[in-house]
Amino acid sequence: MNFDLIVIGGGTAGVLAAIKAASKKVEVAIVEQHSVCGGNATLSGLAEFNAASFLKKPIYHGFEKQIFEKLLEQKAGKYYYQLPMSSDKDIKVDRLRYNPEILKLILEELLSKNNVQVYYNTTFESAKKTESGFTVQAENFGHPLRLSSKYLIDATSNSLVADSLGCQVQPMHSNDITVSTQIFRLSNIDLRTLQDFIDSGALSAVVNQAFDEGIIKGKILAFAPIPGTMDASVNVTRTNTDYRDAQQLSEGLREGRQQISSIVAFIKKKIPGCDQAYLSNIAPIMGIRASVKLDGRSTLKLSDISNLRKFDDCVGVGCYPVDIHDPITKKVHFLKINGIYQIPFAVCLPKQDLNIAVVGKAISTDSETFAATRVMPIVMNVGESVGAIFAYAISNQKDVYNLPTSEIKAVMDQENLISRACEVN
Repeated sequence: MNFDLIVIGGGTAGVLAAIKAASKKVEVAIVEQHSVCGGNATLSGLAEFNAASFLKKPIYHGFEKQIFEKLLEQKAGKYYYQLPMSSDKDIKVDRLRYNPEILKLILEELLSKNNVQVYYNTTFESAKKTESGFTVQAENFGHPLRLSSKYLIDATSNSLVADSLGCQVQPMHSNDITVSTQIFRLSNIDLRTLQDFIDSGALSAVVNQAFDEGIIKGKILAFAPIPGTMDASVNVTRTNTDYRDAQQLSEGLREGRQQISSIVAFIKKKIPGCDQAYLSNIAPIMGIRASVKLDGRSTLKLSDISNLRKFDDCVGVGCYPVDIHDPITKKVHFLKINGIYQIPFAVCLPKQDLNIAVVGKAISTDSETFAATRVMPIVMNVGESVGAIFAYAISNQKDVYNLPTSEIKAVMDQENLISRACEVN
C-alpha cells in the first residue's frame, strides 16, 4: 500500500507529526508496535507532562495545545506550577498531570478525525530505498505488511528506521544506559493528606529510610496525583538493564515488578494518606530513558541550550532542565536552564540526502542535552513541526533534505508552533 508519508512509531512525537501532516490533506500511515498510540505518555504510567509551560506561561500551540486543553476540559488534567522535583527541591518546573486513559481516547479521536491510517500491533522490520522513495517491511501477528512512500518519519525512539537505511547513529554502550523505571498506580489515596505531607518536607526523611533499608534502589519516591481520581502514579522502582537485549529487558521488567510489593507495603505504613491505598495497575512497559540517537547533520549541544542559542530553522522549544539519572549512584543530577531553548530542524535530519527525519528522543544531541530534550512536551512540539514541514514538502513535491532554511522558517511562522513561545525570553 502506498502513502504520501509513513510514520514509524506512534508515541507522542509520531502521533503529533502524523496528525499535523494529515490535517494538511496528506495521506499518512502510522506503524505502531502496541495496541494504542501515545508511547510513554499512555503506557509507561508516567501521567505528567514535565515543563508543559514556562513560569505559568503557555509555550506550546497547535495540536499539542489542543490535547492539553482537552485534558483540562474533561477534568482529566491539572497544572501544577513551579513544582519542585522530588529529587532536588531547588529545581522547579511547571507540570501538567493527566489521566493516561483519557489521553488514549483524545489521541484516538484526533487520529480518526484527521484520517490517519494506524497499523496497531505492527512491528517495524526494515526500510529500503527505492527509485521512487522507500518501502517499509513490517509484521502483524505473523503476517507481513509492506508499505511504500516517498517520505518517512522515524519516531521509534531508537533511530531504527534511519539505522535500517544506513544512516549514521551515535554509538551507545551498555554502561551509558541510565536507570529504567517500572511505574505503578495506587488507588484509594487521600490525596489532600498526601499532598500536605509532601508539602511539609517530611517525605525526604521517609525516602532516606526506605533507601537505607534497601526497600528502594534510589533516593527518589515521586507521586503524581491523577486528576479526576483518587489515584497516584508512583515513580520509584529502579533497574539497570540494556533494553536492546531481549533477555536483559525481560530480567529488568521482572526486577522492577519484584520491587513493587515491598514498596507498596512501606508506603501504606509510612506515608500519610496511603494507609488504605491498594495497587491497581502496573505499567505494561518499562519507562526507559535511554535512546539510540541519530548522528545528524547537526548535533544540539549543552552549550546551545545553556546559552539559549537561536536557530533560523527552529522547530521546537523547551525549558526542562538537564536531568541525568546516574546508573551507578542511582542519584539524579540536575542542571537548571534559565529560559527557553530552541531545537533546530537539522538535528532531525541524517547526514545522507534522504527524505527522512527523526523525531522523538532520538534526535541528534549530546548526552547532556538529551537529558533535557527527551521529555514529552518537547518531543510533541518537534514532532508536530516536522509533520508540518513534511506536509509542505509533499504538497509542493520538494525534497525535505533540500529545503532552504527560509522555507522552513516560513512554514513555522505560518503554523505558529514556536514563534510566540520564543518571545517569552
